[in-house]
Amino acid sequence: MEKNHVTSSARRLPALALALALMTGVVCGAVPRAALAVEGEAAAATETTPDAEAAAPAEGAAAEAGATWSADAPPEVSAPVALLVDRTTGTVLYEREADALRTPASLTKVMTALVTLERANLDDVVTVEQADLDNLTPESSVAGLKAGETLTVRDLLACLLIPSGNDAAYVLARHVGGDWQTFVGMMNERATSLGCASTSFADPCGLSSDIVTTARDLVTIFEAALEHPEFLEIAGSATWDLPATEKNPARTLETTDALIVSDSPVYMGETVIASKTGFTNDAGKCLLAAAERDGMSLVGIVMGASDETDEDGITPNFYDLRDLFEWGFGAWVTGNVVSAGDVLASREVTLSKDGDAVDAVATGSIFATVPRGTTVADLTVAVPWEGTEPLQAPVKEDTNLGRVSVSLDGRTLGTVGVRTASEMELSIPDFAIWWVTSDPVHMGIVAGGVAVLFVLVGTIAALASRTRRKDRDAAQVTIEPGVPGHVPSHAAGGAEPKHGKHAK
Repeated sequence: MEKNHVTSSARRLPALALALALMTGVVCGAVPRAALAVEGEAAAATETTPDAEAAAPAEGAAAEAGATWSADAPPEVSAPVALLVDRTTGTVLYEREADALRTPASLTKVMTALVTLERANLDDVVTVEQADLDNLTPESSVAGLKAGETLTVRDLLACLLIPSGNDAAYVLARHVGGDWQTFVGMMNERATSLGCASTSFADPCGLSSDIVTTARDLVTIFEAALEHPEFLEIAGSATWDLPATEKNPARTLETTDALIVSDSPVYMGETVIASKTGFTNDAGKCLLAAAERDGMSLVGIVMGASDETDEDGITPNFYDLRDLFEWGFGAWVTGNVVSAGDVLASREVTLSKDGDAVDAVATGSIFATVPRGTTVADLTVAVPWEGTEPLQAPVKEDTNLGRVSVSLDGRTLGTVGVRTASEMELSIPDFAIWWVTSDPVHMGIVAGGVAVLFVLVGTIAALASRTRRKDRDAAQVTIEPGVPGHVPSHAAGGAEPKHGKHAK
């Protein structure tokens, strides 16, 4: 159907034609209020960039950090595998070979800890057995456990995670599973339940080269472990005090993660909340950690980094993950990129005296992770009314316009409802023009009305003309008494009238 798009700026009819059209409209019925059809929920394929003023950046870290880092310029990472994810939104900020199959070394112990936390009582007391220690190899990292000493499951978890003790891994595996082989089966079952299809464990400590996983799977496993407060407490500790046992004096365990060691050149203060290191010759230097700053929470992993140390004794995996965290906090922000009331688009309106379009404003918010400094004007909005008929005035304020899809650089951020920002009142002249021209039947009605009007006007004019002639004729035969030479009207007609007593 052809559009009849009449705007408030349309030309006006001459006074007489407009009066005729309005009169016809009144005769045919009152001016109707247009029915507004609410559009569907699906976003149109065509995208429209909103014409809106720049909004304030979403809340997050200090603006000074944004001057140092740019989302378009991530730091140089030496490790062949890396992944950085916003924990709140799941947005991947950086990835390199995140799905490549790798051996994880002691990052395996995150799953060992998770299964233990889910199946054991942390206050249970466990005795170290020689068979547990017989599984160790000369290159194993250990917590110094000795056969015959007893520790709680909680302290054994500290021995597992802080100094990365392989000895603690076998003790816990035997305690939970009955033997470490059964425990490994539990580890693989848990990996499957988490959707880690690329992961297969072969021992509880990560020394076996038969273990395969991916950086993405390990982040998933780490997230599951982070749900346990006890894991956060232990994996986020730089040191852990162990009480004296039957075989060992009281001692302090020290972390293998340089990011949480206060005198380390890569120390990040309280930013890192939990971490796990790993190394074998096959796996290279690995590091998995979660960090928080100014309300933003990130999880990052690097795998396969070189084991060469610098003059401070720091290996590249620590620099890689520190720089990724600093870039993540400095260049990105997580918050409301769209808030209720933000103008996201506009919708065409016809027959209104208030303009040709009405603003479409958000009815809710969209929470997302975006480059720092992103504004509403940077967003791409796909509207559901693309290619449809415009609205027809009158349009009420807060009229539902459906939902729009919001994206940034091709990445969908979410959908949100939109409504009209203001009322759009009807223009009576524009409506009259549209009504007359929109339908041949209407034009016929107007033409008929004009013809009737001309007949009425002609009839009235004729009657008025006849009345004026009669009045003029009457004025011409009026007698004026006392005028000399005037002949009375009876003189021309015959006998003289009889007067007074002389009448016979």
